[in-house]
Amino acid sequence: MQRFRLDEGWSTLLLVWAMVFIAGTAVVQMELIEGLEIVPLIGTVAIVAGLALGKSRFSDRTAHLFSLVYGAFVYFYLLGLILPGELPWRERVFDIVARQVAWLRIAFGEGTGRDGLVFVMHTSAVFWLLGYTASWYTFRHARVWRAVLPTGLVLLSVVYYYFGPRPLVLYLGLYSLLALLYISQTHLVSREKEWRLFSVRYERGIRLTFLRASLFAGLLALLIAWYLPAMSASAAVNDAVSNVNQPWRRFQDTWTRLFSSLRTYGGAATDPYTESLILGGPRTVGDELVMDIYVAEKLPYVYWQAQVFDTYEDGWRPARGEEAIHFPEDGFLDVPVLLARQTVTQTVINYRSSSGVIYGAPEVIGSSRQMLINREIDETGHELVYSTLSRYILRPGDAYDVVSSNSVADATALRAASTNYPAVITDNYLQLPGTISEETLDLATELTAAYDNPFDKAIAVRDWLRRNVVYNDQVPAPPQSVEPVHHLLFVSRQGYCNYYASAMAVMLRSQGIPSRVLGGYAQGEWDEASSSYRVRASNAHTWVEVYFPAYGWIQFEPTASIPVVERPETPGGGGDAFDSPENQPNPLDRESLLGEDALLDNLDPAGQPIVSESEGASEPLGTGLDPAVLLRAGIALVIVGIAAALAFAAGQLNARVEADVRRSYGRLGGWSRHLGIPVRPAHTPYERANLLTDAVPEGRVPIRNLTQEFVRQTFSPAHTEDPAFDTPGQWKQLRPLLLRKTLRHWIDRLRRA
Repeated sequence: MQRFRLDEGWSTLLLVWAMVFIAGTAVVQMELIEGLEIVPLIGTVAIVAGLALGKSRFSDRTAHLFSLVYGAFVYFYLLGLILPGELPWRERVFDIVARQVAWLRIAFGEGTGRDGLVFVMHTSAVFWLLGYTASWYTFRHARVWRAVLPTGLVLLSVVYYYFGPRPLVLYLGLYSLLALLYISQTHLVSREKEWRLFSVRYERGIRLTFLRASLFAGLLALLIAWYLPAMSASAAVNDAVSNVNQPWRRFQDTWTRLFSSLRTYGGAATDPYTESLILGGPRTVGDELVMDIYVAEKLPYVYWQAQVFDTYEDGWRPARGEEAIHFPEDGFLDVPVLLARQTVTQTVINYRSSSGVIYGAPEVIGSSRQMLINREIDETGHELVYSTLSRYILRPGDAYDVVSSNSVADATALRAASTNYPAVITDNYLQLPGTISEETLDLATELTAAYDNPFDKAIAVRDWLRRNVVYNDQVPAPPQSVEPVHHLLFVSRQGYCNYYASAMAVMLRSQGIPSRVLGGYAQGEWDEASSSYRVRASNAHTWVEVYFPAYGWIQFEPTASIPVVERPETPGGGGDAFDSPENQPNPLDRESLLGEDALLDNLDPAGQPIVSESEGASEPLGTGLDPAVLLRAGIALVIVGIAAALAFAAGQLNARVEADVRRSYGRLGGWSRHLGIPVRPAHTPYERANLLTDAVPEGRVPIRNLTQEFVRQTFSPAHTEDPAFDTPGQWKQLRPLLLRKTLRHWIDRLRRA
């Protein structure tokens, strides 16, 4: 029996197994695809193999080779059990290899991977490696972190990117506790070896004592971590990771393209429809509250758009142009001027934990927040906007205003619209892959043959889909060998909004009608009392837009589960062109749009600052002293005292800033921004000084003096400073000039608005 003795202790083996098993179980609980049940079993067998090979006399290279052989046998055997039982084992093995080869061709080429077994194959291989390396670095080479970190990172990624109903964070907490116990246990084992080597006597039952103490410490650490406040979204963090955003976005696009058959979950941590749109398997969106959107009056046709999709290849890729930052003070986006448009102002209150999209009715042309817009410039120099993101992360309770150019075109006008499409439209919105079936093309021709204009053709395709396709968001992914739209139209006749919208856009494009798919949210629940739409995760939606020259993109609703509001046959409102900013009184004024009561009723539950109603005039003081009056007077005195203290502290801080030349120079830059002076990072200090003196010519002398002293202290070889230079004196001359100029600048801006 001595040969079966485990120096590291059987409890260590149990901890290693438990860590890998917990991670594998979390993967199973995600319910992404059938077949993942074999993952914990593969991890368990890998740990046993790692223990046997780690304790063997084989060299490291030979042991790893045997691990590869063992792993291949277990891998093919367990995966083969998932395949149909009537297949002989030789064909099962060949089928597994063929599926992997087909997936690799897609990965290094184009197309969409819809074979769910490939994900099971890859996950199984990963967990064989995790189990084997965890065991190897425990029982052959003591490398604690190599055993803990790989499995922990896999589990962390599972929990972080899962937005379904199961509390997978509990698995992460349990794994953390097991990892702490494992680290303490392996540390004690290494210490015991040293004690035995140097003949140090120690208590034989120390392992149980040490394990008990580690368990208590681990539970205490988890309890403290559980009740620590969550780190809020940070603009600084957002700026720090902005440089890696694009590579990560490309990775996400590739992931969704290669594993489109996996179940997707909507959730409070991400915005749907900001990346690739896949025609995959079942989806679960949940019913969490996403946002409230306040408008002046109910809108006849409304969606809340997030992303434009323009390229179809078994799924949709988002339209991508150049990225630009748009500031609220820049006014409206320079979009093309279109007929029958109405400017609509909305106030959005976000409830997601980390939302990034500026939502609004199509099409968004302005916002009270800084926006990252993805756009293309057309041949006339106007902006074609594909997405509008908040420059900084939106947290629960954050509110913003958004202005949209909403189409109110009537059916008669759209029927009479030209078909002379601009090149930028035909180049981007008539694309179709060669995989579209002849049956799909024939059906599109049949449905539209009786009509002579794109509007009626779009209505015909829309209505056919609503009548003949059953809404079902739990449909399985189409087979790999069948084009998804063909599968919807002629095989399953079931699907959800992604399928409806894709089928309509594909059929219209086949008839030469520019079309595209948009993702975002359906209108949600209208509340007449507050004049608002309440939008939930269950409203996540995709729809179709068709392009009409002079009128722009017009929305169509092919999904059977969403009501259709037909456009009137004759003009029902809206001018010939959307109103310009000059004609809109305070377009981003939330208070004037909603009224004070609406803001009080709805910003308070969302965590917004409560604006108290003004107190009525107090009664004159009589001979008796009213306690309520005394309380109000006391509160007023406290507020005045705090204001005085803050004013004094601000004055002291201001004096310290203005006494320092370098900080004074930074303050000059701040005044430049207040005055709307376009200072660029490439400008030299003297160039910046010239721009500021052009705006404030009376302050030329102090501005030049402050700049010259800053240059001397910063860039001279000895970094010398003039002890006689009077920095506060310069500011004493300059400050009132800057204040007057800034005040005049803001008054002029208000007049222009």
